[in-house]
Formats: sequence, C-alpha cells, structure tokens
Amino acid sequence: MSMLKIRQPGSGSKPKKKVFRADIQGLRALAVLVVIADHLFHWPSGGFVGVDVFFVISGFLITGLLLREYERTSHISFVDFYRRRAKRILPASALVLVVTLVASFLILNGAVFQTVTWDVVWAFLFAANWRFASVGTDYFQAGGPVSPIQHFWSLAVEEQFYFVWPWLMLLIFVLLARKAKGGSSARIAVGVAMAVISALSFLWALHETSTAPTLAYFSTFSRAWELGVGALLAVIAPVLTRLPDVLRPVLGWIGLAGIIAALFLINAESPFPAPSAALPVLASALIIIAGTGGQQRGLFPLTNRVSGYLGDISYSLYLWHFPVIILAGTFVGLADPVVAVATVAAIFILAIYSYHLVEDPIRRSSWLTGTPKRKRAGASNDRYKLVALSFLAVLTAVVVAFALRPAAPQVVAAKPATSPASATPVAQATQYGPAVTAIQKQIAAATRADSWPELTPSLDNAIAGLQAPADISRCGEMGAVAADECTWGGPTATKTAVIVGDSVAMTYVGALREGLKDRPDWQLKSYAAFGCTFTDMRIMHSDPSKVEACPARKALAVDAINQLRPDIVFVVNTYEPRIGFESKNQLSLGEWSESTRTIVQQFKASAKKIVFLSPPPSDVDIKSCYTRASGPSDCVSTVTSQWASMADVERSLAQSVGGSFVDSRPLFCSLDTAVCPAFVGSTPSKMDKVHMTPEYAVKIGPALAEELARQQLL
Repeated sequence: MSMLKIRQPGSGSKPKKKVFRADIQGLRALAVLVVIADHLFHWPSGGFVGVDVFFVISGFLITGLLLREYERTSHISFVDFYRRRAKRILPASALVLVVTLVASFLILNGAVFQTVTWDVVWAFLFAANWRFASVGTDYFQAGGPVSPIQHFWSLAVEEQFYFVWPWLMLLIFVLLARKAKGGSSARIAVGVAMAVISALSFLWALHETSTAPTLAYFSTFSRAWELGVGALLAVIAPVLTRLPDVLRPVLGWIGLAGIIAALFLINAESPFPAPSAALPVLASALIIIAGTGGQQRGLFPLTNRVSGYLGDISYSLYLWHFPVIILAGTFVGLADPVVAVATVAAIFILAIYSYHLVEDPIRRSSWLTGTPKRKRAGASNDRYKLVALSFLAVLTAVVVAFALRPAAPQVVAAKPATSPASATPVAQATQYGPAVTAIQKQIAAATRADSWPELTPSLDNAIAGLQAPADISRCGEMGAVAADECTWGGPTATKTAVIVGDSVAMTYVGALREGLKDRPDWQLKSYAAFGCTFTDMRIMHSDPSKVEACPARKALAVDAINQLRPDIVFVVNTYEPRIGFESKNQLSLGEWSESTRTIVQQFKASAKKIVFLSPPPSDVDIKSCYTRASGPSDCVSTVTSQWASMADVERSLAQSVGGSFVDSRPLFCSLDTAVCPAFVGSTPSKMDKVHMTPEYAVKIGPALAEELARQQLL
C-alpha cells in the first residue's frame, strides 16, 4: 500500500509554512564535531554520545513530518516517504562505501579487505549494526583492526526505525479510521504507542547493557527509546508551542549544558546505552523543546551561521570522517600532529565536496520524486566555494606529502623493552637446548629483515585462518568434551598431560601435540575452550552465551582432572585485560591471581605437576600493522608492561601452589633485545595480537618440549 487515505475533519486546511530550525542544525553540528573529535583525538571521553543526539533529532523530524502530512492531507504516501529517504541517504552513503572499499583494497591487507567487503555489503543493506554485533565488535576496546565503516551501524539503526515506525503509525491510523475518530486522536494514539515502545526499549537496554554490553551498543531494540524520545516530542509539539518565551532560553541552555556534561562525565566504562545515554538524550530533548513553536533566542553556540553550515554538511561529515581516520591511521599513523591536522582537513574537504556535488544536488533534483525542490538561495556561489576549497585541497596535499616524508632508518633491535622485570631480555646465563637455539637464530634474522620474505602460509592467509586446526578447534567449543577425540598420543602412553585455558591455550594444543609426538609414553588431553578464561570468576565476553556456558565448561575440566589424576596440567590464559562480568570492571592483578588460585586449588591435589605456560607477548596486532605499504619493522612487537606484570603474577602464583612457570619469550622474541618479529624463518608467528598461527605452533613444538624437559617438567 503506497498511500493511506482517511477522512478527517479539517483535512483540507491550508498547509503551514515550513519553519527552519537553526537550533537543530546547530545540534547536528555539535553532534558530528564531538564524534569526530572522539574518534580522532579520543577526546572528549564521551564524544560518542553525539550519535545519541542524532537519534533524538531523527525521531523528532521523521515523526513530525508524518504527522503533519496526515493532518494536512488525511493520508500518508509511503512511496513518497521512502523516495525522499532514498534521495537523502543513498547517494552520499553509496559514494562513501565505494570509495572506502577501493581505498581499503589499496591500503589494507587481503584478509582485512575481505572483512571490509562484507562490512560494506551489510552497510549497504542498512544492517551494519547487526553485522558488528554478530562478530563481537567492541566499540571501545576493539581487539583487532577497526572497520573503516563501523560508524554505519548508527545509520542502520535509523533506517530500521524509518522502516518500522511509519508502518506502525499506519496501523494506528487505520484503527482510528475504523472507529470514525479524528481530531487529536491520531497524535494521542501515536504518542501512547511510542511511549510504550520507548519504555520497553529502555528497560531492555538496561538489561542488555548489564548482560551483553557489546550487543546492547549496536542493537536497534536497545536504541529505539532514543529515537522514541524525539518522536514523543513531535507528538506533543502543539503543546510545546504554548511555552512562555521567557522559559525557552533557560531550557535551551540547560539542555546544552547537559550535553557538554555528558561529553566529560561519560566514558568507555559507563553503562551504555542505558542508563548513561539518558543524559545526552534528555538534554537534546530540552533544546528541541525550547525551540518548538517559538524562536530559539540566546542559544548562539547553536544558532550562528557557522554552526548552521556545519549542520548542513553534518551527514557528509559523519559519513567521511571514520574511513579517513581509520585508513589514514593504518597507512601513516596519526601520532604526528601534522598528519592529524591533515586528516581533519581531508575530512572537511571530502564532506564539503560531497555535500555540494552529490548530496544536496541529488536531494533537490527530480530523481525518484519527479519534482525538483526549490533552488537554494546562494547555490550559484557554490562553484566559487569549491574553487577556494580546491586551493585548500592542494595545500593539504603538500602538508600530507611533507608528513609522509621518508623517516630516518630505524634499527628494529633498538626498540626498548618496557620497565617491569619480566619485560627485560631473558637472562643469557640460561643454557638453552639446540631446538630453542635454532629458533633464536631465526628470530634474530627476522628482526633484521627490511622486506617481507616468502611466507608459508602468506600473512593474508594466516590472518584469515583458524586459530587452531579443525580437529583441535572442535574440542574448544562449549559443552561436553569428546574425550577420545580430544586426546592425542600413543596407545601405550603411561603419562598424561592436560591443558586448560582460553583460546590461547587452544593454540598451544598444536605445539604440545607436535612436541610430544616423539615421546610415546605421553598423551595429551585438551579441556581448553574458546572464550572461556580459566579462573573462578565469570569474565565479560561479547557473546553472552559463552559467559553463561563457561562456568559449566570449567567445572567439567576440573572434574576430568580430578578423575584422570594427570602427570601435568598446563594452565594457559591470555594476558590481555579481563573485565569481570559481575563488577563490569577490569580485574586487578590481585583479583586475577586470587581467582586463578581458587580454581587451581580445586584440582591441585590430583595433578602431579601444575605448569603456568605464558602466552605469546602481545603488543602489535598483525591484522592492523600488516598493510600493502608496511614492512617487517612495522609489525615488530615489544614485551608490554601489561604482559610483563601478568607474567610476574603467574610466576608468583605458580610458586605459591607448588607449580612451575614457563616463559614463552624464547619461542617468540629475541633473547638479546626482547623484540618479537611477525615471522620466524618462513612462518608467520602470529595471526593477530595474541594468537600464534597453527603453523608456528607446529614449528615451535619440538623447542617447547625441549624447554619443558630442560626444566624437568616432562
């Protein structure tokens, strides 16, 4: 049905003159500027709330448009509505998606480009929010390279709202028509419906924020209340026209103060979107209320001409800013202030050209609708603006060229280790065996490489590959463990090794299996699990099902150890910061130590030896550092203070429970310089920030077994 016609008293009334809302344009400008500042400079801490401001504005404008059309004409043309949305949204977004895809192909590595390609498909279908929620993207603490179009998630939420909300209004109008009611009934019914939807959405957001914060951030259901607040303002607009003029500036300034407060009071640790988003949402509502039905006086930060123009181009600014920031950061880095300034200039140049050459002309054209909009006053001057901007573009190109000037050659081995004791080079007094020594020679050669060698597998394939071979990976899924399928070793084995831990433990299974295959008296059993940190605390995870299933899986592992009474138990966990599920805070070193001690005590009496095997040092993410233009020195890691501190904690913990600690650095890093290359010999050593490749696990297997034997653990 393209059009709904319902007779209503007063349907032939003369249409009201469209009112320009300078305050709303200023709100748009403020929202997009703080989003850009947050993404580029990571300041202010709550800059991401600009998206919430946009949600309120969208709900207000779209609902008001539909209600006014119905009251004016007694019908709503859904074809016209979606044509207008298509003209407004599609051309500019399609341009950004295409350009970003091409730039990603030229800059990013093949594996990441494949991921971005799928991101583009989902974004074009306005389902990007569900895409990023499904892959577990953490908006604040992404563990890998950030998609250059991750910001399309908010556009997807808005478009999904635009698809559902008008049809719900249609249903309300049909029911009203059947009951032969008119007048203000439509607004009342729409208002009641949106109030109920918003209340339910907010309650759901509270629940989902506490149980699945990553999903809550992207979810349409957890964000609908923000658009709903704007919709409710549109419903009660006739009432708002009666506000005393003297009250309007007060409300406006309170609202502006509320948004500014949100920028600095809200941060990545705040429970978001509920309840924290309530502050910027309600503050935005106050500004809209203050300017509804009356002139917005005194709110000059929002109503000046500069803010108005930035509001005009805010959509293009939002579209372009994130691809420019992410791709520029990947290609040249943003630490240099000159590059950061050039990045800002590039964002504004692209947005201005995109607005004047694509967005605005198509929006005002006869495309889809057949009737062009009235030509904007002063549009003839746009060509002169673009000429001036062309000069700015050339100037910016010169600045960028200067910023990209070749840097002085750096000696990779000179990268300093971080301060804690465990981060310093491993003591040379240790007499390592021939296998470890051979690995060390290849590591030293890799740190001196000035170009990528022929690698097997290629870095692209390694990055896109599995964390462990298929026969090992299936043992790491939640649920019961098929003991026979997850056991490796000779049929006459008399000794048993068990490995427990998270995904890093899963990558070590291949290394231990390879190292023990020439020792027929040993068998290896895996009770490790992907996404299941081996402590007695529940740890936050982007997949809520893993949080729920992990305790049972750890209990299963403890029971198995107590029944098997193995000769050795390997405990392996990532050293990346963990967030407690109950506390929603990062675990302190003391909390980590105590929670791990507690679970180890549950099987300590049943294991002859307990070994804490440290994960590979995690610093540079191979997915991010490896690009079309990068070299081996760009992907060399150091031993971070986080890793070193965690290693010190586990070393002390091992001593306290009568166990041992095995340092993994000789297998990944130079003993002389404490730097860790992205490849060793012809094998990529890691596939992301924390996980070794399956091929490298096989490569270091004999060296790992040799080191365990040297420490008399095998």
